[in-house]
Amino acid sequence: MKNIIFALIALTFVGCGNKKKTFAENASSIADVKEALIDKFGKDAYFTNIFVSDAESGSLLTATTTSDPSSLKMESWSCFQGNWKQDSEITLELSGDDVKAEDFMFQLDNDVVDFALLGKLVEQSKEKLTKEKNIETVTRKIFINAPDDGDFEDMTYYIINEPKSGGTSFSFHYKMDGTLEDFSY
Repeated sequence: MKNIIFALIALTFVGCGNKKKTFAENASSIADVKEALIDKFGKDAYFTNIFVSDAESGSLLTATTTSDPSSLKMESWSCFQGNWKQDSEITLELSGDDVKAEDFMFQLDNDVVDFALLGKLVEQSKEKLTKEKNIETVTRKIFINAPDDGDFEDMTYYIINEPKSGGTSFSFHYKMDGTLEDFSY
C-alpha cells in the first residue's frame, strides 16, 4: 500500500512539473508543429488538414493524414501534451476518371505549406492587433485545410487571436504567399 501511495505522489509531482506545450505562440513554436508531424508521420506523409488549438492547459494538434493516398484511407490523429491518439479512420470517395487523391492533399516539405511563413504570420497578426487595437493577444487557433476542389491557389492560413484576458476573437485569412486576404472580429 505504501508503494502505491508513493507512486501516486511521484506521478503527481512529475505531471505537475511538465511545462505545457504550446504550438501557436510564435514562429519557433510553429516550427515545432512541423517537427511533431514529421516525427509522428514521416516526411512523405500526405495531409488534408492541420489544426492547432492553444488553451491554458496546452496545445491540441490535430491532423488528417495518410502515407498512401491511392488507398483512399486516411486517419485523423490528435496530440495533446505530447501524447498522440488516433481519433478516426476516413475513407475517401473520388469522382472522375483522372482524379487522384493526392491532388487534394499536401505534404509538409512541398511548396504548398510554408511553416516559416506561417510563423511570421502568427507574429505579424499579434503585432497588428497591438498597433491597431492597443491590445496584446494570443493565438488560439490555426487552420490549414487543403481545398475541396483541389485548387491550391484558393488555400489559406486561418489564424484566430484573442486578447490575453479573453474577449473578442480576431480572425485573419492569409493567402499561402502571406498576403492578408481578410481581417475580421
